[in-house]
Amino acid sequence: MKTQFYIVLLSLLFGVAPIYAQTRKDIKEAETERWKQQQRQEAEISELRHDIRKANLLSEQAAMNAQIDAQKKAEERAKEKAREEAAKEVVDNMPCGEYFSTKEVLRAMAFGEDYDQQFAIDIARSEAQYALASQISSYVQALHSHYNKSSRISGSGRPTSRESSSRIEQMINTSVDQAIGYRIICRKSTSYILDGEKLYKGYVAIEIDADEILQPLYDGMQADQELELDLDYERFKAELEKMLSQN
Repeated sequence: MKTQFYIVLLSLLFGVAPIYAQTRKDIKEAETERWKQQQRQEAEISELRHDIRKANLLSEQAAMNAQIDAQKKAEERAKEKAREEAAKEVVDNMPCGEYFSTKEVLRAMAFGEDYDQQFAIDIARSEAQYALASQISSYVQALHSHYNKSSRISGSGRPTSRESSSRIEQMINTSVDQAIGYRIICRKSTSYILDGEKLYKGYVAIEIDADEILQPLYDGMQADQELELDLDYERFKAELEKMLSQN
């Protein structure tokens, strides 16, 4: 009887053991799956946080760029306003703007800007020399063209070429650059604040005796077969004086 009892008991134990083992395996696999799912969720959350941080950084960078652009535009508007205000000055009301050429002297005025006061004056002086050369050039070119036209009508002249006009201009520039008798008759400076710094405006007016420029210019033109004018120096000077009086 006891023997039969033990046999039944052992049969039950051997039958339950595989079921128990299978249950433990399922539990372990379930735990492993839960762990994997948890890892995936944490990775997704981490990626989401990374994307949010990246979006925030991009948004901050965009806002910073927009602020920088707005500041640059404001600075450009301020500069443009300063330039416009400076441009509103009328030449006649400018410092040194009251000097004009006469029969005896040729005059020119110009201004320059720089953060260094002396350099602003130097720029103005250089620009005044350029303005003087341009002034003389316009008169001489007109005079040369007029007499060439008169010569062509009489059959003795040739049309003014672009090359001859260029040579006249070069001759005038050289005469002005080499002139040692020009005088600074007015030199002034003003200043204003631009972008937090003081910007200087220098004004210079210069003059030179007409003969000091016109005589060597006339001699040079007479020595050039293409530029030669059929009139003497006094007539040449008188014609230029007439032009000066009309302006």
